[in-house]
Amino acid sequence: MKLLTSLLNRILLLTAALAASSAWAASPTMADTGSRPAGVPQNYLITPFGYFHPSCVREVADGARLMDADAPPACAIRAHFDAQGKAAAATGPATKAPRAADSLAAINGWVEDSELVATSPYAGISASWQVPAAPASRNGQVVYFFPGLQDSRNVQSILQPVLGWNTFGDQAWTIASWNCCRNGAANYSTPRAASSGDLIAGRVWHDCAAGAAACGSWNVETRDATQNTLTTLSHTSNYGQSFNWAFGGVLEVYGVANCQNYPADGVISFGNIQLLDINKQIISNPASLAWNANVLQQGGGCNCHAAASAAATALSY
Repeated sequence: MKLLTSLLNRILLLTAALAASSAWAASPTMADTGSRPAGVPQNYLITPFGYFHPSCVREVADGARLMDADAPPACAIRAHFDAQGKAAAATGPATKAPRAADSLAAINGWVEDSELVATSPYAGISASWQVPAAPASRNGQVVYFFPGLQDSRNVQSILQPVLGWNTFGDQAWTIASWNCCRNGAANYSTPRAASSGDLIAGRVWHDCAAGAAACGSWNVETRDATQNTLTTLSHTSNYGQSFNWAFGGVLEVYGVANCQNYPADGVISFGNIQLLDINKQIISNPASLAWNANVLQQGGGCNCHAAASAAATALSY
């Protein structure tokens, strides 16, 4: 009987250990194409927000709730780096640095986006887009497409439903939902496989009642409507922000050295873009939505173009 009890206890301990480690099974890639900025450690992971220490990039299982206090204490003081290798503050995200388009030998970071800044906060955003073809040339590059919400006046994190190529070092398309980077930690939902041609629907919304200027609980969902699969980051924190900065579509890359490193289609369109106002109602007056389209950087001989309207965003590369 003692032997059986001991065996059962060992099985339970092993099961608990496996469960605790399973959240780390699908970690973002450390792929290095030779374009990693100088000063970024080789063990740092590529995320949609720059380079982070592996201990600060965490998968949150479906249905789990991760609070601000759950961040590993070391992440609050551990440096992370933006796409250009600049050390970023641990309390804020490594997101785009708006600037005029320039010419680079290799591209890391935000390439194009459409954005809309309002005086009042949004209660949610949704958009849909099609998974493009795989890149014709593969050298370990990472490609991200996503819409999202951020606070233009108090940047602490950004909420994004993300489609990524080679995000997890898999040479494939995957979807995941992200919240980054309060206290130096990047959190993402369980990744799901996606295929070229699939329809992706992403949305972000909060749990509070209509009229709330700031809500402490948000949800980020990325759905593959073709395969009927989804991955959700549930009840994630707003970290005190009011999200008045909307992104209808973003292209972000790491390690892109030439045009063939982009998806072979050459263009992606985000459609059915909808924003919820503070009363959780769809903003229905298209003329009131003055979206801006931006080309932030380009290189490798590519000539990028971005277009945006109240209903759609098209990013060409």
